[in-house]
Amino acid sequence: MKRITGLLVMVLTLIIALVGCGTSNNTNGSGNSNEKITITFGFWGAAEDLKIYQGAAKEISNEYPNITLKVKQYPSSEQFWNNLPGEIAAGVAPDFIKISNEGAYEYVNKGLFTSIDDDMITSAKIDMNRYNSNGVNIWKFNDKQYGLPFNQMPAMFFINTDMWNKAGLGDYPKTWGEVEAAAKKLTTKDVYGIGLNIQPFHITNVIKSYGGDWGNGKTINSEENIKGLQEILDLYKEGLAVTPKTLGYGWDGEVFANGKAAMTTGGNWYKGYLKDANPDLKYAVVPVPKGAAEASTMISDAYVLLKDTKHKKEALQAAYYLTNESVQKAFMKLGVNPSIQSLSDQYYKENPEFKAIEQSQASATDFAYPKETKKFTDELVKQLEDTILGGKKKSAKEILDDIQKQF
Repeated sequence: MKRITGLLVMVLTLIIALVGCGTSNNTNGSGNSNEKITITFGFWGAAEDLKIYQGAAKEISNEYPNITLKVKQYPSSEQFWNNLPGEIAAGVAPDFIKISNEGAYEYVNKGLFTSIDDDMITSAKIDMNRYNSNGVNIWKFNDKQYGLPFNQMPAMFFINTDMWNKAGLGDYPKTWGEVEAAAKKLTTKDVYGIGLNIQPFHITNVIKSYGGDWGNGKTINSEENIKGLQEILDLYKEGLAVTPKTLGYGWDGEVFANGKAAMTTGGNWYKGYLKDANPDLKYAVVPVPKGAAEASTMISDAYVLLKDTKHKKEALQAAYYLTNESVQKAFMKLGVNPSIQSLSDQYYKENPEFKAIEQSQASATDFAYPKETKKFTDELVKQLEDTILGGKKKSAKEILDDIQKQF
């Protein structure tokens, strides 16, 4: 899962320390409206994403003649966050970036991003009614807006249909009990029944499917969370599940694309990835299976302004341009569910393979990690890896009780 909690967020402290060393703030942007301003946008993503952004960069001057948009793609999220401190210190960091809501709460609290206040919205002529209200609200922290929403989508469950049919299985699973039964038939000497990455995104989706939630650190060891975590431990104990690290892969999409797991938790980004990695792979997509509740995470990416950008107005306008209907339609073809209201009804027509996920929109919620997200996710992964891969004998309750004591 190539998302924000997999980052080497230990650099965050260094980033904040260096913010003061970067370029000075200029809330109003250029004083001369005719002056050409270069705005740099940073992101990590697939080659298909880069093509769309490069196309938008060529067209932005049609709407904003004074803006030149420079697109900077990073090979991975890890490299992005590793490189950012030095870029800030040198005054060459991007003006705005695209990130996920998973873990963003910590970055907001540590002052890395600029809030988008009413004066900025008015000055840049931004219409917030362009966006779906749930997308806007996900990017509000402490009653302040921190991002222009790019997309929002519930988590998903992917099934290799060739493997499924070969095993003689019928309806796709709706519960974790059905997943476990199917995984037993799908597991062979070369294939695991389910790819279940020992990574916070995937763990959280199982937790939520049992009615659990991290409660921003207040409910880590709740009974619901314990039941969800026990489901994960049981699947591994029975030899039905695998994490990418065991097979030498970097993330869960690689496991699924290479036919090493018949099922996997994932998200809409799989569509673009599988199109390149294994275009012949046939798959079905269903909601995250039910434990005790029909629930999952709601993933939302947004464009956020770094605190030290010199031209906040122009950076906000450039970010706004990347959410226009033309750009969003191009992303919609890659499986992205746009946050703009004008395209809401078209998404599942353009992406019929995701139609079954539509029902999950109402029950999907934010990740609700603790404020110290890095500390929490590191400890969660460590405890699970020690138990699943390292042979430590700890129950789900013991794991979560230990973590709860730290928060």
